Amino acid sequence: MLPGLRGMLRDALVLPDQRWLVLTDHALTEIDVRTWEVTRKLTAKIGTYNTYLSRDDDDVIAVGSSAATMESLVSVSTMTVLKRRRRSPLLQDPIPAEAAREGAARILQHGSGLLLAATQARESAPQRLVVLSAEDLSEIISVDFPLGLSSAHVVGDGVIVAGPDIGRARSLTAIGGVIPRVNGSASQPFTTLVRTANESAAVLLQQGARRNPPRTVYRDHRLEPGDELADVTGRRLTLENCVAARAKNGHERPRISRVHVADLELQSSSLSGAVLEDVTVDGLRCPDEAGFLFGCELRRVTLKGRIRGLILNSTLDDSDPAMTAQYAQWHRERVQDPEWMLDLTGATGDLTIRGYPSRFIRRNPELQAVVTAEAAQTLDWRAVDPGRSSLGVALHELVRSDWEDVTLIANTHGAHASEDLRYIQRLRALGIAQTN
Repeated sequence: MLPGLRGMLRDALVLPDQRWLVLTDHALTEIDVRTWEVTRKLTAKIGTYNTYLSRDDDDVIAVGSSAATMESLVSVSTMTVLKRRRRSPLLQDPIPAEAAREGAARILQHGSGLLLAATQARESAPQRLVVLSAEDLSEIISVDFPLGLSSAHVVGDGVIVAGPDIGRARSLTAIGGVIPRVNGSASQPFTTLVRTANESAAVLLQQGARRNPPRTVYRDHRLEPGDELADVTGRRLTLENCVAARAKNGHERPRISRVHVADLELQSSSLSGAVLEDVTVDGLRCPDEAGFLFGCELRRVTLKGRIRGLILNSTLDDSDPAMTAQYAQWHRERVQDPEWMLDLTGATGDLTIRGYPSRFIRRNPELQAVVTAEAAQTLDWRAVDPGRSSLGVALHELVRSDWEDVTLIANTHGAHASEDLRYIQRLRALGIAQTN
């Protein structure tokens, strides 16, 4: 841990004169190992969340992400970006057929007479670490990692294993005695190394918890048809890779009932198609397009606090047209029931409602307004300049849809908050948006 470093460690290269190049989520940093000080840093033109470094020649390295098509060429001597180029495919170790029969789906390390592999391609999935002999690929040992497995490294006569949440929890594991000792020599004290690292991480997490308490993370959960999640209360929860299954019958739709959560985060998760009943969420964050919820049936759902990136769409488009039609029918049946759907009176932030009629929504008139389909068809709302507000997009969607109306919600936390409010006020002044 050094002052000046930020983000997860992604890759590193050794340079002459006891220097290291360290790649984190947000920068490429040079460190003088003799003094453990940051000597140079590059952030411009390399982007964020890169995942690898590779040498191009003696002075040039490539910086890029395995998920991107372009990479940056950086001069080590000047610490500047020379140019951008389309990256070459990243070569991965092929999985031998014998290793695949042992369950290997991802090669973690191949060397020191061992082949280390994971039995799942995705880091966060429950899986096993399989340690095989490099000579005949016979199994030496296997260990279950129910919370996932990120990487494994041979150290001394054993293996050090890191889980996918290494930045959020102590998750280094030491497995000793994997390699027989030569001539009775003592193995490197890697168990001591792991213990020291875990103790150091615990101290850092305790320090960080004073400012930012730790979160509880639930991974890879799936609500199957007929499942119900009920009577849950929680705080600072993260759902990662959690989904709700499709149902062919209405009574089998996955259901979430009597749930009250403060500070909820959705990561690569979707509850689309589920029934939400008597649910309260106080603070919601939906990064990476996880906030698109399609075809949910809402009954007495209350959103409070700051909402970030949530889009509620009443329709659910499935690859099976019959499934799409079935969810549309369930929505038509729901709007015949007078029970209210959403309470937004205490919610602020980035929130979009599509297809849910305003008569089922409890609103804050200071931040939210309603434009009916009739007003959008007969009144000249296009003459109202939205400025930099994006709320006008909802009116274009309204005239192309079969919605009764649309609820416009000003994002008071956004960069264009004043223009959102001004746009709503002008629509109300011209009688386009309802005043109540």
